[in-house]
Order: sequence, then C-alpha cells, then structure tokens
Amino acid sequence: MSLSEIFFTLMGVLALWRLSIGRKPTSRTLDLATVAGPIKEHWLIGNIHRLFKDGLDYNLGLFQRYGGVIKVYGILGAEQLLVYDPLALHHVLVKDQDSFEETDMFLETNKLLFGQGLISTLGEQHKKQRKMLNPVFSLANLRSVLPKIKPIADELVTRLQDGLPKPAEVNVLPWLARGTIEYVGRGIIGAQLDCLEPAKASAYTKALQTVQHTGLKVMYLRPFVPWAVRTLSQRRRNKVVDWLPFPALRELRDMAHIMHDSATEIFAVKKVEVDRYGDSGDSAGDLMSIMLRANLSSQEKARLTDEELIGQINTFLLGGQETTTSALARILHILAREPEAQSRLRREVRWALVAQLGAGIETTDDWRRGSLPYDALVGLPFLDAVVRETLRLYPPTNMMNRVATKDTVLPLQHPVRSVSGEEATSVPVPKGTNVIISILGSNRNPRVWGADAGEWRPARWLTASGQRAGVGKIVDAEFGDESSANETLTGGKSGGGKYPGVYGGMMTFLGGSRACIGFKFAEMEIKQILCTLVSNMHFSLPSAVDAQGTRKEIYWRMDGLQVPVVLPPHGDGRTAQVPLDVRLVTEEDFL
Repeated sequence: MSLSEIFFTLMGVLALWRLSIGRKPTSRTLDLATVAGPIKEHWLIGNIHRLFKDGLDYNLGLFQRYGGVIKVYGILGAEQLLVYDPLALHHVLVKDQDSFEETDMFLETNKLLFGQGLISTLGEQHKKQRKMLNPVFSLANLRSVLPKIKPIADELVTRLQDGLPKPAEVNVLPWLARGTIEYVGRGIIGAQLDCLEPAKASAYTKALQTVQHTGLKVMYLRPFVPWAVRTLSQRRRNKVVDWLPFPALRELRDMAHIMHDSATEIFAVKKVEVDRYGDSGDSAGDLMSIMLRANLSSQEKARLTDEELIGQINTFLLGGQETTTSALARILHILAREPEAQSRLRREVRWALVAQLGAGIETTDDWRRGSLPYDALVGLPFLDAVVRETLRLYPPTNMMNRVATKDTVLPLQHPVRSVSGEEATSVPVPKGTNVIISILGSNRNPRVWGADAGEWRPARWLTASGQRAGVGKIVDAEFGDESSANETLTGGKSGGGKYPGVYGGMMTFLGGSRACIGFKFAEMEIKQILCTLVSNMHFSLPSAVDAQGTRKEIYWRMDGLQVPVVLPPHGDGRTAQVPLDVRLVTEEDFL
C-alpha cells in the first residue's frame, strides 16, 4: 500500500468516526439502504471518483438508469445522494434550505484559500453579507459600470489580432482567462490588474487562474480539512503540508498567502479612495467602491468587517473569472463548429450597433467602434439564446454539495425505483448525509427541457419569429429575491417541473439564498466580450493535421470543472487549451 493510501485510510477512518459520533438518526426508517445506485467499486474511495474523473458519460449513464435521485459511495463507503429531481432541489435550496448547509470541507477550504467571503460563511454572517452585497449587483449599477469596462474587450481583440490578417492558430483560453480577470478587476474590484500585458503578469493573477485546477489535484484531501483546522495549530498544519507527498498542496498554501496579501493591498487602496473622494471620485463607478460606501453608511451591527470585505475581493475575482472563461471558450468552440450560428450572431451584433449609432455607416468599419448600452446588449435575442443554451448544456461547474443538518425527507417530482424495484415518491435523508446537487443532470433533464435536452439548440430560447422567449415574464430572479426563482420560466417544455435556478430556470448559477450573486455581471461580461470578438474575428476549428492526416481535436474533460484539452497525437489530453484558427472578419462572414 502506498503512503498516500495509508494516509487516506487513517484520515478517512478518523473523519468518519467523528461524523458518526455526531449523528444519531432519530428513526430507523431514515436510511439510504433502499435508494438505488451503482455498486461500490473500491473499498477506500467508493465510486464517487467516477463523477469527477472525466465523468460526463458516467454521469449521463446514471441519470438514464436511476432517475433524479441516485445513491453513490464516498470515502470508505459513506453513502451519499446525487440529486437532480426538480422538487427535491427546490426543498434543498429554497423551501427547506436551513436543513441543508454547505459542507464543512467546502467552507473551511474556501476560508483558508479566499478568506471570509460569501462562499466561506454560514447562517447570520452569510445573511448579513448577502444583504449588504445584493444591492451592489443591481441592474442600475451594472448599467453604470458597463461603459467603463468596454475598453477591456477592445484591448483583448487588439491582442488577439496581433499577427493577423493571415489565418493563424491561437490558443484562445489563456487570453480569455486574462480578459475575464481584468473585467472583474476593473468592474467589480476597481483595480487595474494588467492581465492583458503578459510581461506584467503578477503572481496574484497567476494564482487566480490556476488555484481551482491545482485544487482538483488534491480534491480527495478536502474532507480532512475541517479536522485539520479544528485540531491542529497553524504551525503543525504547515508541517503536515510540508511532509505529505502532495506538491499541489504546498502550491495551494503559497497561492493562499499571495491572494490574501494582494487582496489586502487592494482593499487598503480602495478604502483610501472612498474616504478621500466619496461619491465624486474616480473610484465611484466600480462595484467595490459602491460596496464600501454602503458599508460605511450602514448601522454598526450591519457592517462587514475589514476581513470580510477583503474576503469578498478574492471571492469575486475567482468566481467571476472561472465561469466566464469556461463559458466563453466553450461558446467560441461551438461557434467554430457551427459557422452558420457564428454568422447569424455576427449579423445580429452589427445590426444592433448600426441601429445604435445611426444610419449611413453599415458599409464602413465605423460600427465596430460603437458600443451597446446594457439593455440593448442583454436583449439581443440570438446572443441571449447562444449564451443561455451553452450555460445550460455545458455548465462550467457540474455539481455542488450540501449536508443534511437533521433527519428529513425529500419529496420527488418524478418517482424513482428503489433497490427492490418499488416506486418511491420521496427519499429519506438521515442527518449528516452529503447531498450532491447535480447541475449537469438538472440542465439536461429531458422531462424539463424536452427529448432534445442533450443537444445544443439555441432555438429553445426563441419564439418562432426569432425573438426572445418569455419577454414580459420572469425569466431570471431579481436581486435579493432569489427565493422567487421557483416561479421562473424555463426554456424547456411544461409539465416536467421547474428548477429553482436564478438564471432562466437552469441550475448553472444555483438558486435560493446561496445562488451566485454575480450571475448578471457574468452574463453581461460574456455577452460584451463575445460581441466584440465576433465583430472583428472569425473562428474555425483547428485545421492542423499530422503526417497520418489526423486532425487536431478539442475535447472537454468533465473533472468537476470543464477542462478543454487536445487529444493525442496533437496533445497530451491533460493540458487545458482551446486552439482555434483565427482570422480577421470579411464581408462574407456576415452571410
């Protein structure tokens, strides 16, 4: 047995022992023995690793065989539930959300890495933070900040155009990552990070780009983090990290120090700016300045501490770039594969810019220098359909976890078969059970989205005339009212149930009081960057072939996060990259 297996075994026994003494089910009927699911494949790690290790086909097979609630096995055979039933998720995230909290491993890991931000807190502390931050992301503030961050997309285009007009293969992924971090930096944090200047790349931005993927390398250690935090001093934890045979763990520790020190510096600068300029200063347009002013004007007991505010900086920078980078890379890959959709999107953007700037400029390049205000940008029908459909079918994060804080029962929208073959309309959930929210399963549920739920079809978000479906109805949850999301319109068929997602009825940004607070900023960012890119450049699949005539192929691994790689023989199947053939746009590209 290897050293790592010995370590996992000892720590797993300890973790499960501590869990078992803290949970005593109130009823013998509340167990998971009757819930159907795949067999336990390994005595140490169960079968849960199959969900994360290039797990798309495995997950889809589970959905088709078992339905909306599936029993899986974690470390040392711990029984867990994989859930995507609409009614069950409504109870987990909205109706009975106090009975399902974020897991200790999620909270403590985030606290170590990012500080006391939204993704690291529970209960009253989280409610206080959310109450303070919800108004910051209001549509009025987004309308105000959009013109200030438009130059970032123009700068991104300029960088990508270097070396063109001749067609060239460009790995767009790192450029998209740099651009999205800069968007969040200037738009939310109010700090220019110079991400689009590779020579000026800082350790801070490098850490933000790589921290999640580095964390995936040691994901099996996460269940042991709460025990280590509560049992070991910081000095002893550092010694353990130095001793363990996991270089990625030491990299994460270094990244945590870098991120905290950098966020502290940014916060100090912003605090001075707000104190000096108030509402009239140069910093007044970014969301961090708005948040700081709101915090100062609040009553003492409602204010966030400096450490909480510093924690929000890393939370926003990380959350704001990972989702948008993945979504943009996926959209460009799809548009490269679907040239007709790319041309249609380009035409729509040009028409909108021409209408915005006035008549008489359509035959020149003047329209490319224009910009769309917030409502015009988010209201473009086909652009909206492309973004929503991509985020539905390919959510950047495939699952999230909750743990049951008491014995409870989850009602089901659609019955499932038990181990004995009997039909079950509810599932017992003992206290301490880990509930895995399957975003992937929710977004591909054929009972909600139709028989073609597994296909990329933007038309599901459009009317027969090509307009946005659901105009005049509640499509996305309002800020501060995430609980209303269960009434939102979905892009699927009726009768299959509705998910409590805050965005178009899908679960990509979750739902309830812990839904993604910045989802409208992310949508705005994705749409503006995409509009600017397709207006100036044409994207196609890589044309490179080897000596045997094998063409370069991009493949998306589902490893918890969506990871695009190039398959052999052109790539190693592990390194994240999205190489596309890129050239300047010609008039034929609008046809």
